[in-house]
Amino acid sequence: MDINALSATTTPATAEEAARTSLSSDLDTFLKLLTAQIENQDPLEPTDGTEYAAQLATFSNVEQGVRTNELLSDMVSKLTQQDLAMAANWIGMDLRHDGPLVLGNSPIRIYPDIPEAADRAELIISDTSGNELARGALPPETEELDWAGYYDVGKTVPPGTYQLSVASYAGAQDLGTRPVDHFARVEEVSFGTAGTEVILQGGVRVGLADMEGLRAPGL
Repeated sequence: MDINALSATTTPATAEEAARTSLSSDLDTFLKLLTAQIENQDPLEPTDGTEYAAQLATFSNVEQGVRTNELLSDMVSKLTQQDLAMAANWIGMDLRHDGPLVLGNSPIRIYPDIPEAADRAELIISDTSGNELARGALPPETEELDWAGYYDVGKTVPPGTYQLSVASYAGAQDLGTRPVDHFARVEEVSFGTAGTEVILQGGVRVGLADMEGLRAPGL
């Protein structure tokens, strides 16, 4: 993959540039109208100077707002490009996250988050829309497990994309349900309206904020 192709695409005419051009034109019009207003005022009842000051202040506030938005947009653009350049170095590495898991023909190591107080736990297998497909008992002391799709004795789910979670209990008390972590290989970095994302095996997309760790492949 060509890392150089990951640079952000820019357009020559941004909304801020258009707003600035419009503002400059409006300022010229405003000054002409203000000058005409001063020249044609009734000399016997001249307009109070505070009214002119108020008009100028209002226009100044609008101008300042447009310029502030322009500066903020430029800052966000630079930060996003920095994120993209940094994320490009992650291609080929294994990323830890708790999003969808792509199950193939080989087991995937998973990391259930089970509270110490739990005396019973269940692995819940759902589709990517959150619909539960199956669940099975899981030893509450489990910290990691090579999962090949099984959920009960002699029962497995076929290869596919799933969302895993674990429900924990202490006696009759429900300790809640937590997502299950796993590692997946980073294949691509994407820059779009949702911000910088990494694309994993199977097309799973993970935002920078949802990353939990990185490691060299094969560890």
